[in-house]
Amino acid sequence: MSEKLNITTLEFEDIKQNLKDFLTTQSTFKDYNFEGSAMSILINLLAYNTYYNAYYLNMMANESFIDTAIVRNSLLSKAKELNYTPSSRRAPTAIVTVTVTPPGGNTQATLNLNRFTEFQAEAIDGVNYTFVAADAHISYKENGVFPFKNIELKAGVPQTTTFTYDPISNPRSEFSLPNDDIDTSTLQVVVQESAINAASTIYTRSEDITESDGTTPVFYLTTAINNIYKIVFGDGQISRALSNGNIVVASYLTTDGDGANRANSFATGSIGGWANVAVTPVSAAAGGADREDIESIRFVAPLNYTAQGRCVTTKDYETLIRNRYPAIQTITVWGGEENIPPVYGKVFISFAPKTNVIINETEKQRIIDEIITPISMVTVTPVIIDPDYVYLKFTTRVEVLTRLTTLTSAQIADVVRTAILDYATQSLNQFGSSFVSSKVGRAIDDSLPAVIGSATTVRMAKRFTPSLNVASTYTVNYKTELRRATFSSALQSSSFMVNDSEGIPRLAYLLEVPDSFTGLDFIEIINPGFGYTSLPTVTITGDGAGATAKATIVNGRLETVTLINRGTGYTSALVFLSGGGGSLASASAVVSSKYGDLKLVYSSPTTELITINPAIGTIDYETGTVFINALTVTDALTSDGQIQMTVEPFEAIITTKLNQLLTVDAAQTDSITVDVHMR
Repeated sequence: MSEKLNITTLEFEDIKQNLKDFLTTQSTFKDYNFEGSAMSILINLLAYNTYYNAYYLNMMANESFIDTAIVRNSLLSKAKELNYTPSSRRAPTAIVTVTVTPPGGNTQATLNLNRFTEFQAEAIDGVNYTFVAADAHISYKENGVFPFKNIELKAGVPQTTTFTYDPISNPRSEFSLPNDDIDTSTLQVVVQESAINAASTIYTRSEDITESDGTTPVFYLTTAINNIYKIVFGDGQISRALSNGNIVVASYLTTDGDGANRANSFATGSIGGWANVAVTPVSAAAGGADREDIESIRFVAPLNYTAQGRCVTTKDYETLIRNRYPAIQTITVWGGEENIPPVYGKVFISFAPKTNVIINETEKQRIIDEIITPISMVTVTPVIIDPDYVYLKFTTRVEVLTRLTTLTSAQIADVVRTAILDYATQSLNQFGSSFVSSKVGRAIDDSLPAVIGSATTVRMAKRFTPSLNVASTYTVNYKTELRRATFSSALQSSSFMVNDSEGIPRLAYLLEVPDSFTGLDFIEIINPGFGYTSLPTVTITGDGAGATAKATIVNGRLETVTLINRGTGYTSALVFLSGGGGSLASASAVVSSKYGDLKLVYSSPTTELITINPAIGTIDYETGTVFINALTVTDALTSDGQIQMTVEPFEAIITTKLNQLLTVDAAQTDSITVDVHMR
């Protein structure tokens, strides 16, 4: 028997058995009963000690690398090595206009709005939030009032921390801010000369040591343990150094993150001692976010090091914007050359915020001006566009063995619904994600042991905002091939109000005409003919209507016949050429099955389907594009003013492109329909 101790295993029971095996090889312990109480206790102690040491050594090794660390403080330390400062909490920001009306007879010409002036927001989900002015402003009287335009309000509590610099006790000029819920974007630092000298200098945050010299008043921000941030000053070489007795005053906001997002009603007590103050919202509060989580730090820190604080590649933009605007759920960036159509000299940025579907135009411009432009190349114009949301709707039938479950049909339906939402959370809601029908089926089948099978149909929904009381044209692009409808799977919209041909208001909707493959695809030249001195007239006949075309002549011969209008309802068509002075030219029409008809309908009191317009639009099944023509909506009948259209995709796999984003709107009850069949 080997006398070597096996040291390759780390499990407690294995360690214990290895110790026993080793001791049995020793003559001193040859006849010992290792299961006896005294010896067993000693072996257990040795095994436990070995197990604990192995565990902690393994943890120490894991915590030394950013890929394997799981303790936040370890990740903060590794991020610091990569010159990456994880984003702090961010206070929601609202834009308002404040109008102060002074009492009659007042001759004051200007009025100040101080930094951190408090505003109270209307309660959100029963919680009241305090907002403050992010900066100081001055207003000049206009028409008897003092207007403060486009004022940034941030949700949070003002804080001020004061330090006195002593080079003996603090040779590295580092000062820890005591609050772990600080919003570092609101941090302002002022250095006063001394307790007896009130002269002061404003220091700005620097992220690039090449932009300063030994006299530049800047500070640097870094992380310490437990989510604490440190202010660090220069040494007189890379930036201005502090002097003995300097007083450092740091002011900032502490915030709870995204709680106050969506706040859109504000009031304040008085400004300048005057209580007649009107606060008008310009944009609702947005951009609030919690501190950066460990998985984001693990992913972003190496990319940030690669980017070196400058946006050159699309990945640079994604990394740096995510760091500076942490309210982002997902982001995608593409160059103008990748755009459809190409637009050179621009970079397109699309992101979905964590709490809103889209962000308002004011916030977009602020992000461009304050975050993107300073780090982007001067020859490239950044453009922020909204995500192109595609909402998936599921209808599933599950077969359940009654003997394997005690749950009711309603409870089983809830479990299945949760399984689908879990799939959406894990696999969708990110740019570049794809929907795979088989994975949804697997998630449903695995949701309960009693589920023995399922069949799921998915539909795609898109939303558009109509212009009311104006005949308008709309293009809705699903960017994937669509299934040609049967009577059970036709494209259909939500209901909205229109006036029919007699001016009577109707509750109408858009509906695909099943098997209405329509229109001409192109016209093929059979014989170019000869001797043409002018353009021949093109006449198209068949069982449809509306198709028109135009001929071109080159050197007396028929060059092309171009469709002007594809027409509708064709299953066959003939092309006739007349006039032009030539002869023998002929062409043939190719009827397309790639297009379908879209009609405008309403239901009569007897549920009879009445058509208002039999050809309100066309569906291009191959590209997934829906064209709606001359639609006049009088009321969208939804709180957001949008119309929703649903259609069935052709493929069981849906891949996204550019800013397209697949998601499930859990707030809509028809997003997931579950039909439970008990056996």
